[in-house]
Amino acid sequence: MRITVRLPDDLGENVKRRTDNVSAYVTDALTEKIEREERCRARRELLDMAGEGSVDPDIHEQNQQLRRAEDRSGDPSLE
Repeated sequence: MRITVRLPDDLGENVKRRTDNVSAYVTDALTEKIEREERCRARRELLDMAGEGSVDPDIHEQNQQLRRAEDRSGDPSLE
C-alpha cells in the first residue's frame, strides 16, 4: 500500500541519514509502535481485571506472550 506522509524537514533528513531504505525503516518503526501500544493495552486490561478481582486466563496468556516477545526483541519499553 502506498501512503503519503509529510515529515518535518529535520526528521526526514535524519531518517535519510540513517538508512537507504526509508520505506523499510518507517515500516519497522510503525510496527514497533503498534506492538508497544498493544502491550500497553493488554497490561491495562490486566490491571483493570486484577482490580476487579479476576483475570481472564486468555488475556493473561496474551500478556505473557507479548512480554516474552518483548524480552526476545530487547525492547526496554515498559509503557
